[in-house]
Amino acid sequence: MYALLEIRGKQYKVKENSTILVPGWEEIKPEEVKVLMVKDEANTVVGTPFVEGAEIEFEPVKQIRTKKIKVRRFKAKVNYHRKKSHRIRYTILRINGIKTSVLTEG
Repeated sequence: MYALLEIRGKQYKVKENSTILVPGWEEIKPEEVKVLMVKDEANTVVGTPFVEGAEIEFEPVKQIRTKKIKVRRFKAKVNYHRKKSHRIRYTILRINGIKTSVLTEG
């Protein structure tokens, strides 16, 4: 069984016991996770726009930062140099389970 999720405007395909990278370090509330589609071996349920009665159990595992990205600006002949850098922050989520009452009814 797998599901398509929408978290903070991005879509993820998840299975049970899988991990995903979600941008940001803020706490992710269960109401922020919206289920777009659920599929098992025999049935597929596509939401309009979301699947009612479907829930995803997840837990944050770790917060990480990527490698430093360096941004340099340069203009020739005018002595203009600028240097900046940043690191993108991610939260690793573990998907513990996909619960749905929609597949068992139909």
